Order: sequence, then structure tokens, then C-alpha cells
Amino acid sequence: MRSCVTVRGAGVPLSPARWPQPLVARETPFPRPRRGQPRVLCRATWTPRESEELYNMDDWAEGYFSVAESGELVVRPTKDSEASHKLSDLVKACVGAGASLPLLLNFPDIFRDRIRTQHACFADAIERYGYHGSYACAFPVKANHSGDLVRSVLSAAEEDSLRCSLEVGSKPELLAALSEVCASGAPGCAQIICNGFKDRKYVELALLARKALGADIVLCVDRYEELELVIESSSSLGVEPALGVRAKLSTRHGGHWGATSGPGSKFGLGTREMVLLVRRLRDTGMLGSLRMLHFHLGSQVAEISVVKRAMREACALYAELVSLGAPLGYLDVGGGLALTYDGGGGPWTPDHTAQNYANDVVASVNDMCVQKKVDAPVIVTESGRYLASHHSVLVFEASCGQPSLPPGPEAEIRAAGGAMGYFLDTFEEVYEESAGASDPEEAYADAHQFRAEAQSAFSLGVMTLEELARAEELFDGIMERVSRRAPGVGRLESARTSGAVPCLANLSVFRSAIDAWAVKQTFPLVPISGLAEEPDAHARVYDLTCDSDGEFRSVATSGDAPSSVLPFRRDGSGCLTLGLFLVGAYQRSLGCDHNLLGGTWEATVA
Repeated sequence: MRSCVTVRGAGVPLSPARWPQPLVARETPFPRPRRGQPRVLCRATWTPRESEELYNMDDWAEGYFSVAESGELVVRPTKDSEASHKLSDLVKACVGAGASLPLLLNFPDIFRDRIRTQHACFADAIERYGYHGSYACAFPVKANHSGDLVRSVLSAAEEDSLRCSLEVGSKPELLAALSEVCASGAPGCAQIICNGFKDRKYVELALLARKALGADIVLCVDRYEELELVIESSSSLGVEPALGVRAKLSTRHGGHWGATSGPGSKFGLGTREMVLLVRRLRDTGMLGSLRMLHFHLGSQVAEISVVKRAMREACALYAELVSLGAPLGYLDVGGGLALTYDGGGGPWTPDHTAQNYANDVVASVNDMCVQKKVDAPVIVTESGRYLASHHSVLVFEASCGQPSLPPGPEAEIRAAGGAMGYFLDTFEEVYEESAGASDPEEAYADAHQFRAEAQSAFSLGVMTLEELARAEELFDGIMERVSRRAPGVGRLESARTSGAVPCLANLSVFRSAIDAWAVKQTFPLVPISGLAEEPDAHARVYDLTCDSDGEFRSVATSGDAPSSVLPFRRDGSGCLTLGLFLVGAYQRSLGCDHNLLGGTWEATVA
């Protein structure tokens, strides 16, 4: 990794700042506590390894991020790199160059390592099954419109001799891709796959770029209506196109993006339309231009069984198209390779690895080639989420308020001898007993019962406001004790939530992590320092907008499910510096200027 940090604010590059000296990777791992083990805050000893386990870093960090012995979060350019750099030092370097928080740190080296990793997975699968074809990794530009990433794809193709492609879904994305491949000096160095809705200008732009620039462009027919437009434009411009066709498979997955798959999907041709397309191309003498079969299951397909069913169906369709005279040569299996965001199960934790995925894709295509006597096609994937997510980290500050006040000494309400004195005395006994209660569930249930009765008494005019305040005080005290002594699972999770410290983050969830709100996605959220000590508090992290749902409501922590609160260590400053991870795909391109708070600073570390 070269030692340079380039900082941008509103698109204006500032003076580069030098990287700090790398840390030496630790050789001996810290002991790992049992997964889901209840924690009693705070123990006398705590290790950075336990912080990694607490924030589930083994599940989502993929070796790029870890906790140093100093308790600092560090980043590595490749998962096997010996050198690492403190995120806090990188932030200081960027601030010294004129930036401010929130700050999006981009690591193109990680992106390139993800490309190499995916190629390695498919290379292993190709060798394992004796497959006679090859593999190409296509990056969907819509996942991240950064020119740095497009250039990283091109450099991987040139420097690492990897077969790489770009996938675009609109005219502006096609123009952006063309500008980069032309600037590289080799317009044909990377194939450009054109998907999405196509009007005449889109089609003509693709055809003219193929003719005039020598760009390797595949026009994919996503709707049957586009076919005549392609035929007419090709004829009028005198260009022989390279065509693809998107299939509308019957296979459907049940995740959030499942609607983009199956018979009711937005794009793709059904079997009847596929037959009509072959006949029409044959009639016009253009069947030889049909080079690619493409399908797309949707993003974040968590179940490998769905991938297997789709591959069987797509391979059968590929073989039939070849038997009808289409030369083909490329099978684009689209996106869907899922990423682990939290490790807690559900749609954000796949039941397979990238190697499992590659094995099943290659095995399915190889079986087709052997059984149907079909020449082995180039297998293409469009795994934008897998490739881009890890390369970006959003660092921001959160101002922490005060937690609910703990129960104090006997209040004036007791001296006054109110009508609810006996009730409060009994509630106090429950509070005192909760300190040594062997069953947190019992203390939790008793506290909720007493609070409900207090609220009812107040509504009926039996309890005064001061007495209700005292009851709430006792309730919060019991919840704090329960949260310290019990794992945050089931209904006991609310014990942590009720006593959590409110933290106001200097960002907009709707701009910087829009999927956290839109599809309830879990993003790893971790303090970037202070991880050598055990957390002694929990936080609810809100954003700066006026919207009530501007909050990170799902946080990756140890256990069987994500938590609604973030564990952290109080240092007396009233401020937290947090890192939001896996935001490199879609969040930047989907985010908008919510509440006119503006954009964030960015730094590219290369």
C-alpha cells in the first residue's frame, strides 16, 4: 500500500497528508470468549480480542479490520497484510489536511483485494471441477459511482492480468465508463455490459462507441420491446452489435430484493419472448450477434439453495439457446453474492461463503457442458456488494447525553407520607433485591409490573407527578442492573435500551447509510479507539436530522441477533468517535442531501 492520503471536500482535492508509520501485526491472538456468553460489566481485565468478539468482527471484518493491542481499530490493505494503520491516525491526517468529520475513508487497495479474492475463489472452483471455460468479474457501476473504483477495475485487468468488466444501467453510467476506459488508453481493455431501460440514444451511444472507439460493449436486451430498436439502430449506423439477453427465470428468492427475481420481475424475457427473439434475430441475419445470456436474482441472496436452483434453470436455458443456433459464449449470472453484515442470522448473514458460491456456480455450468455437449462459456458475475462494501468506512463523532438518573437518597415525597408510600416502599425493596437477584428475568418482570401500576395510578389521579418520577427512577435503576447481568436477548434487550445513553451523531442516516432506514439493514458500528477496556455503558445512536426514525436501530454485537444499542466505554469526554463499516456499496450512490445537511468529506487512502 503506497503512503498517500488524498482528501476531497465538495470535489476539490486538498494537499495530501502522509500516512503514519504502520503498526506491526500481533502474532499471538487473544483468547476468545464463548459466543453469546453473558457479560457482567465491568470485569477487572479485558482484552482487545474480546472487543473483536463483542462487535462480531470475526464475522464481517474479513481480515481488513481488527483491534490492536493498544485498543485502536486498525485497517489493512489486504486481509493477509502484515502492516496495518490506525483509523484514528488516518482521521488526524485528514483533519490536518483541512477535512472535518464526518469523514468517508475509501481504501481502493481493499477493493482491488476483493477483486483478486473473487477471482481466486472461481480459479479454485474451475480447477476443482476441471472446467474448460474461464471467469470474468464485472463491477456494477451503480453500486458505487466513484471513478477510483472504476479505475481500480481497469488496473486489476492490466496489472494483475485478471479478466474484469464493467456493468452499466443507464446512459450517464455508460458515458462515465467510456470516459475511464478511453482515458486508460485501451478502450477494449474491459468489457462493458449495458443493462437497464434503453431508449434510442442509449442504444446508439453504445453502438457508436463500439464502432468509433473499439470499445467492447455488449448490449443486453432487458425487455422484448428493445429488440426492434437495436435491430433498427444497428442497421442505420452500420454496426454489428454484440448482444445479450436477460432471462426472466422462474426461480425467486425471499429476501428484501426478491421482487427483482421470478416471473414478476421488472426486467427479463420469458420463455415465449426468448423463442421469438431467437426467431427474429435469425430472420434478420443477426443471430450470430447473440453472445451472452444474463439473469439476475437480486441483491444479497442469503440462501445457497436458491442460487443452485437458479443456476440449474439458467444452464438449461443456455443449452437450449445454443441448440437453436445462438453462438453465445458468456453466461452472466448477475449479482446476489451475499455479504455478512452482522453474523446474527437472517438476510444479513448468508448461509454460505464466497468459495461455496463459486463452487456451485462453476459446478452447475460444468455439468451442463458435459451433459449437453456445450462449449464452456465465460462465467461472469456482477457482485457489487461483495466487491465494494469493505473499502469504505464512515468515521463520525457522536455527542453523548446523560443516562437515566440512578435512584438517589430518600426523596421528599416519602417525608410527605403520600398515599402511595407503601407502594413505593415495596418497589424500593424490589430495587434493592435486584442487586443480587439470581434471576434477571424475575427482576425485569417485577419492574415492568410496578411501572405499569404506577402509570395507571397516575392516570387515575391517585399518584402525584413526584411519586411517578420516583417510580420511573426505580424502574430505570432495575433495568440498568438487569442489563449489566443478563445477555441482551429476547425481552431483556429492552433493559439495555431503557437505560441507554442517547448519542447524537453528526451525520444523516438517510444520506450516509440509507439502507439502515430503508430496508432495516444492519451495519457494523464500532468505536475506533478505547477497545482495550471493557464497555461500561450502552448507547442509542441517533442522527442529526429532525426525523424520528433517524437512528441506527440494529447494531452488530455478539449473540444470536443484532442489538438495538451499542456497547461502549465512557471516557468522561462526552463524545464518541465511531466507525460505520461496509458502506462502500450503494450507500453513497443512493444517499441524498437529506435536510440540506450537505455531503461528507472524503479521503482516498492509496
